[in-house]
Amino acid sequence: MDSQTLRNIQQNLATTNIRPVYADEVLVAHTIKAGKNAKGKVSKEAHLHLVFIDMTTQKPVDKVVLSPITAMGLHKALGDSLVKIDKELRSKRVEKGKKVDTDYIR
Repeated sequence: MDSQTLRNIQQNLATTNIRPVYADEVLVAHTIKAGKNAKGKVSKEAHLHLVFIDMTTQKPVDKVVLSPITAMGLHKALGDSLVKIDKELRSKRVEKGKKVDTDYIR
């Protein structure tokens, strides 16, 4: 992705009023649909479902459906972010201000 597209996305995120919703737990499920066409050839389609749950109220707060390719990108981005967070939390340095690091998954 080009840097201008990433800058546009970051600017839109900064100016859009998105209310953060906190979830304590995540339910992960998947669906696979299969069918045969007129010639008898089987085709399959799969999606992952993430249901975010607020355990204080024990209610789901949101559901996100991902394609397998997006889920793989999310897996990598989450792993990379967790490595960065672990390194920062172990560091003795204290940086001023709020640090935001963004990864984009296509």
